[in-house]
Amino acid sequence: MSVTPIRKYRNLNSAYNSTRCKNGFRRALEENERSPLTIRNYLCDLDAFIRWFEFQQQSEFFPELVTAVDLREYKRDLSHSLKPQSINRKLTTIKVFLNWALSAGMIPSVPKIPKVVKENRRGIRWLNRSEQQALLTRVEQGGLERDLIIVRLLLNTGLRVSELCDLHWSDIKITPNKAILIVQSGKGAKRREIPLNHDARSALIEIGYYKNRGAVRPIFIGQRGQLTPRGIQSLIEKYKGDLEDFSPHSLRHTFCKNLIDAGVGLEMVAALAGHESLETTKRYCEPSPEDLALAVALISQEE
Repeated sequence: MSVTPIRKYRNLNSAYNSTRCKNGFRRALEENERSPLTIRNYLCDLDAFIRWFEFQQQSEFFPELVTAVDLREYKRDLSHSLKPQSINRKLTTIKVFLNWALSAGMIPSVPKIPKVVKENRRGIRWLNRSEQQALLTRVEQGGLERDLIIVRLLLNTGLRVSELCDLHWSDIKITPNKAILIVQSGKGAKRREIPLNHDARSALIEIGYYKNRGAVRPIFIGQRGQLTPRGIQSLIEKYKGDLEDFSPHSLRHTFCKNLIDAGVGLEMVAALAGHESLETTKRYCEPSPEDLALAVALISQEE
């Protein structure tokens, strides 16, 4: 009497094929108010794992077929082509998916997830004062007012690029006594308010706040409509000059570092930046090479 392999048996009797799993997982992420970008990344990572699984097993994917051995082999294969950060993100996606599958009754237990890949954490890239001034000078010489406004806002509000792209005129409130910028849906779908300093306020006024205030339309428009994060990336790239390891996110880092250097407490910096944990904010307390040079200069005996 022939015995049906367990994988084939489950394939024939499982109600949870890959399409149904992905649709259910997407709905769960949406119900938990994950951002569209987070949902897209999770689903892309899940698709990649499903394709790998089906190729390795030569059978259709079902969540109850995933074992700890599969996950270890997947991690090993990823290590041949991806950096630790990308590997860890993909493993996190699988962990979140399998925990959801358990809560949905699709699997009896979650197989052991491989440990994350350890890596030497790269220092955060921020700009010192001279680099900030040089960048602003290059953008101003470029002649496009919109580009200068974008750089000034990123430096003075700490917005994520996606948050900048999502800004509408109705999210800006300027009165004689108060000026705030409202992030309607930041990371983790969290809302926060950022007080505007003089530089940020004047930048928004220059680009047309009083003419557009209250309007529910994007502030930053390109030739093809609302600017995208990729569009901002290309825009900033034009002005990087000789800056190394520089990206639009470096301006957010610079905002946080400037606050720390000005003596602002970690709790306030975390609230302004929308950090979920103070551990994230503490990274800006790590000394830069310039900080170390100033420190040893304090004890020099010579003028």
